[in-house]
Amino acid sequence: MKINLKNVCGVILMVCAVVSCDLDTTPTTSLDAPNVYKDTKNAERVLRGAWNYIFNSGSTYASIGMGSIMLNDDFAGSDAVRTRSYGFSGSYNLTNGYARGEYNGVLWDLMYDPINNCNGILKYIDDAAGTKEDKARIKGQAFATRGYAYMILATHYSFAIDKDPNAVCVPIYTEPTDNEVALTGKPASSVSEVFAQALSDLEDALLLIPENYSHGNDANAQYQIDYSVTLGLLARTHLYARNWQKAYDYASDALAINSYLMNENEYKSGFNDYTNKEWMWGLSCTIDDNMPCYLFYFKDCTSDAYTSLNVDPYFKEEFEEGDYRKDLFDWGQTAYGDWAMLNKKFIFKDLDNMLADLVMMRTSEMYLIKAEAAAHLAGKAGEAQQLLKTLRDARMKEGKTATAVTETGDALIQEIWKERRKELWGEGFALTDLIRNQQSVERKEYNGKITVGDKEISVKGHTIISLPDNTPFVPNSKYYLFRIPEKEELQNTGLYSKYPRLSIYDL
Repeated sequence: MKINLKNVCGVILMVCAVVSCDLDTTPTTSLDAPNVYKDTKNAERVLRGAWNYIFNSGSTYASIGMGSIMLNDDFAGSDAVRTRSYGFSGSYNLTNGYARGEYNGVLWDLMYDPINNCNGILKYIDDAAGTKEDKARIKGQAFATRGYAYMILATHYSFAIDKDPNAVCVPIYTEPTDNEVALTGKPASSVSEVFAQALSDLEDALLLIPENYSHGNDANAQYQIDYSVTLGLLARTHLYARNWQKAYDYASDALAINSYLMNENEYKSGFNDYTNKEWMWGLSCTIDDNMPCYLFYFKDCTSDAYTSLNVDPYFKEEFEEGDYRKDLFDWGQTAYGDWAMLNKKFIFKDLDNMLADLVMMRTSEMYLIKAEAAAHLAGKAGEAQQLLKTLRDARMKEGKTATAVTETGDALIQEIWKERRKELWGEGFALTDLIRNQQSVERKEYNGKITVGDKEISVKGHTIISLPDNTPFVPNSKYYLFRIPEKEELQNTGLYSKYPRLSIYDL
């Protein structure tokens, strides 16, 4: 984005820093909060600070912001392969979340610090100086940001909502932290309650953000949640919460605003440019604010980068002939000298200046959400088939059409899930989909040879084909979950006073 999110005044960042029971800075109430939020300009700075934190905070170059969590989630799935490289070994080994590795604590802070930003805005914005319209929009965006954060927490710290709707998840905070909360924390809520909070926040946001408000092609505003992004987040969150009709309705509303699906040239251009008409939400970076772009060093296999994000060779076989996405796969050599199946989906826009925009939501996801919801609704199987066919046709080379979709029932849902894997690969959905659908990671060994020049080269696929305890992959494994950080368990004495600690934590 053209605005450097790092340039937020110090007092605002101090207000934004406090969260949950894991507190190591001054609580909000120790500052003159009403003065901090005295006008809409300052309130917007606080909101900007929240997104600065979401995109830029982390503990290493491999854990920069939400983009690193999305990469972690892909490495933890079935289709991404990590060869020798820097970063994400714990993600691929499935030892980051449950075992409280690097990303476990990073994700906790990435969500709770912005939640506290939003709580401050929501408490004081009504009394701030500024126009009624600006106050409503900022308030709506604060609700949407908080709703997004609780959705991320609900999908990472608990199994699927229909496995056990009363399973413990994470604490819910709707007020700025004060001294008492800083010392004692709050009890963890159930996964149903966390989803309910996320959906309530997003519904409130939809009532406040004007329908005609859009970040459009403004590079300064791509990270901002506008009306269509709120619809998309509601569709996504209702899908995860298994509210099929509402997921269908909100995805329909989002597609009514933008139903564009990119062509072959656009799809192959590197997934690095927010001006792509299929992108609904993303982050536009500049030379002055390019830290999140560092993640492309792990994803870009066309340049002299880490080349970490490789592909299961079996995954290529899921794409039918004539599908231009299949052209992105090829055997190649990684930065560390290994031969692996590479994928050219992600390419730096400007490698010298470390620039690339980050995608957060696309219209193709809305097609897939609407199709999956329709497949669960009575009388809509034909529509689900057509939606899936429409997306697949858009991914075929000129003059080619995709195979007809004839599956029904569970077979149709399986086809939609497979298409999500194909279309959204590398965009951060793999682990969430495995958890919400109660599926197992699927990995099997691949050993083969390719000819390079006059030499025969041995190639491999997955190198990790079991859980960390050397047992086979299974649905609902504890290793798929993020686990509440140890420091939160130690400090928050009432954490499990409402819902019991997960028994798997003791295994």
